[in-house]
Amino acid sequence: MSAASTPLRPPARRTGLWIAGMLLCSALFILLYEYFVRTTSGQILDNVMRITADYFEHPLPPLNPENRWIAVYIVAPAAVLFAGITLARQKFLSALIAIGTVLAANISTQVLKYGWLDRPDLANNPEYWTANSLPSGHATIAASVAVAVFLVASPRQRPFIGLLAAFWGGGWGAYIFIEAWHRPSDMIAAYLVVAVWGLVGGWLIMRVDPKGNTVIYEEEPSVAPAAVLCWFFGIILSAAAGLCFLFAGGWSGIFAAMDDPTLWHWLAGALLSFGPAFLLAGAGINFFGAEAGRRMRGAPVPSPRGERVRYPVPPEYRELYERV
Repeated sequence: MSAASTPLRPPARRTGLWIAGMLLCSALFILLYEYFVRTTSGQILDNVMRITADYFEHPLPPLNPENRWIAVYIVAPAAVLFAGITLARQKFLSALIAIGTVLAANISTQVLKYGWLDRPDLANNPEYWTANSLPSGHATIAASVAVAVFLVASPRQRPFIGLLAAFWGGGWGAYIFIEAWHRPSDMIAAYLVVAVWGLVGGWLIMRVDPKGNTVIYEEEPSVAPAAVLCWFFGIILSAAAGLCFLFAGGWSGIFAAMDDPTLWHWLAGALLSFGPAFLLAGAGINFFGAEAGRRMRGAPVPSPRGERVRYPVPPEYRELYERV
């Protein structure tokens, strides 16, 4: 049995895959920005959905942009769960790394939005729409605190926490859209920023705490139910957004909606602000589940630095461990 095929392994051993994930999310962010911000068709598509958020009412309580307590409402439930998991597991170094990912994601969003990216006026935008708004700061807050809880959770807890994180981050993204604070692309960009830093934080946590991120071989927690739900919701919501554009008349309907907003475009904007959070959560649940360490019951955790495992190891598993 080769080292690549053995089920016994340390967590986060394939650093190249983590880097590839970060680069993929970064590339998706660039593509999103280049189309929705730096092309006329992208701006028009985004603006049509943004107009409907101003035009149509919704049954949820209104959000006052001047109310600074909104950030507290976004953070508080996740912070309570984060503190509870941290105290229960006594994983304080992991908690510090997770807090660092939250800070890094939110600082990155502010630097990108106000210091690096611009928004050329290619679609005769109203004056109050010309400033760059990508990525969304509030969507970054919601997604990042949810991911922080995901990072400090145990491998057994992570699938369910990942599903909750998608609802929390994506739910706030959709709420912010229907309140007409942001365009859908702003929310998707925020999720991608958080995904990049979540991968950075996840790799560090798995490397500094291999024991807390290793499961017993043949008793691994199932990631399938939560991951399948995330993929299902993500694909269905994103596909439904595309159908909304189709029902609204395609491109001709988009241009007509600039003067006569339709509920189809409002629904498309809400779905696009919500669905991608589930797609990223599904990918994260699968990836973190695959990168968790594996060991046999009663055996020590394989070292993330690749050293051979010292005995005592159960005799029937010694050959496997010698090949890790």
